[in-house]
Parts: sequence; C-alpha cells; structure tokens
Amino acid sequence: MNTYDKDSIQKKDTDNPHDKGYKRIFSIKKNFLDFIKKYIGLEWMMALEEKDLELIDKEFITDQFDTYESDLVYKVYTKNGIIYLFFLLELQSYNDFSMPFRLLVYMTAIWIDYFKNCDKNERRRKDYRLPAIMPIVLHNGEQNWTASCSFSQMIDHAELFGKYVVDFEYALVSVNKLTESEIIDSNTLIDNIFLADKKRTRQEWTDGITELMRRIRVMDTNDLNEWITWFSNVIRELNAKERGELIEQLKKGDEKGMCSSFERLLNKEKAEGKLEDRAEAVIELLEDLGELSDTVKSYIMEQNDLELLRKWHKAAARAESIEEFERTVGLLQI
Repeated sequence: MNTYDKDSIQKKDTDNPHDKGYKRIFSIKKNFLDFIKKYIGLEWMMALEEKDLELIDKEFITDQFDTYESDLVYKVYTKNGIIYLFFLLELQSYNDFSMPFRLLVYMTAIWIDYFKNCDKNERRRKDYRLPAIMPIVLHNGEQNWTASCSFSQMIDHAELFGKYVVDFEYALVSVNKLTESEIIDSNTLIDNIFLADKKRTRQEWTDGITELMRRIRVMDTNDLNEWITWFSNVIRELNAKERGELIEQLKKGDEKGMCSSFERLLNKEKAEGKLEDRAEAVIELLEDLGELSDTVKSYIMEQNDLELLRKWHKAAARAESIEEFERTVGLLQI
C-alpha cells in the first residue's frame, strides 16, 4: 500500500487487496447504510434509505496538490437538504498523524468542486450555503489509533485564538477497538467482515471458525457471495473450485464439514506471499523515516521467519528513525 507522503497529497493506490476488498463492500449502498446506522449512529441517519444515497465516483484535483483519489464520497439527500459523507479507508498498520489536515484538503476539494458548479447568481444569494461534509475514517490496523481526531490540535498555539481557530472532528471507527459483543448483536455483511478482520492470528481463526461460519451461512445469498469475495480479496485468494466448495459446504449446513473446509483454505495460504507482504510493509514504514540502504532492504526481503518479520514490523512502526530501528532489532552491524 502506498503511504501518505508528508510533503504532498498523493493519489492513493487502490491495488492493495485490503483497499479493494473494503472499497468494493462500501460502494454498495446497502452495506454503507448498515455501517453508518450501527457504527456511527446519528439520529438523522436512521431514516435514510438506499434511494437517498448517491455514490460520487470522481477524482478531485487542486492546483496546490497532486492528484489524489477520495476513497468514497456519498451525496446524501436528507429532509434538511444535501450533505456529503466522505469515507476514508485507513487500512494501514500505523497511525497517520496528519489525518486532520489530509481530511481538510479532501473536504475543501469537495467544496471547491461544489462551489464552481453552482450557478453564479445562486452563489450571490444571502442564504447560499455550502453543503455539510461529515468525514468518516475506518481504521483496521493492528495498532490502536492514537492520532488526533480534531483539526485544531494540529494548529500550533491554537489555544491562543479561542473560537477563531479553524476546527472540525472526524468520526473514527477502529475495527480492533470494537468488542465482539458490539459486533455480534446484529448479523449484517459488515458485522461479519469486521468479525473476521479482527482475527489476527491462526489461533483466533481456529477458535472462532464455528461461530463465524454459523453467522455467515444464514446471510442471504448476495451477502454470502460478497463475504466470500471479500475473504478472497483480503485474507486468502480463492480459485473458482475453492469458492464453489466453500459455498456448497455453507449451504449444506454441515458444521463439521464447513469448518474443516474453511480451515483447509486458511492453511493453504502461500507462505511466500505472506513473507513478502510483511517484508515490504517493514520497508514501507522505514522509508517514511528516511533513505534506506539497499543492503538493509535486501536483508529484510530475504528474511524467511514470519514471526521475526512481525516483530520488525512493530519495531519499524514505533521507531523515530532508521537508526533507532536498526538498534532495536540488532541490524547495526549490517
């Protein structure tokens, strides 16, 4: 996954399987409504129907910044007028502490686009208003989200200006902070994706397979297919035969059979792919800190101990410099 460049806003790479899997799911209005009604839960959201939502699929470009892609923008028609929900998928393993500023840029781009496309006479009216924009961030990283949710906290000496300082907050939903009891009180596609995405270890998958399979198999056919597509995009790529066998087992309802089938799919995940992905994630974090030598890059990419790479990944996420990382993991001699 491309990281956020601290010196410019860059177009986000959506080739990452996690990004593609989640973006596909939330591009379906029904799923987005289920999400905001349960996990955001503002009163006015509860009356929304699919017909009230319009997915805006476009790129916003400004003179000051590079081209970038807004993750999802929904235009929402409420009884009080039009609002926009800007939905940003933050599917990285580390915090982006510039998130409030990043969101401000995106929101401003939406307002500029809206303003430029309004009739000039309409803009001159005293009662002319820009539409409200609510920014929502979905985070699924292993680390807790500790970045500020308030824009004013990025402003130096904001306390000196009181009400005159620019400020807003974004709604944050962090998957790893959701409790299982919060998730399982309903049985939507989004709930079961979150339930699966919280599982970080093989043991967690093994311990929770039976309950997860029971929940998935009672979903309607469309949701069942979407969950399996998400699983194939994010957790373990399935070929047509594997996908068909899993669906058949789920429909049969043979608890022992479907759990065994699911465990086999998990166990067939390519170790080489996991190693490479983890090594690249370590390098990606380190390159945010400075210039990484080819020697260290090669050493990381050649590592074949997945558990050690996980430890290096955590160390890289915590490090303030490449030198600190190297000291922590004992690479200074390289």
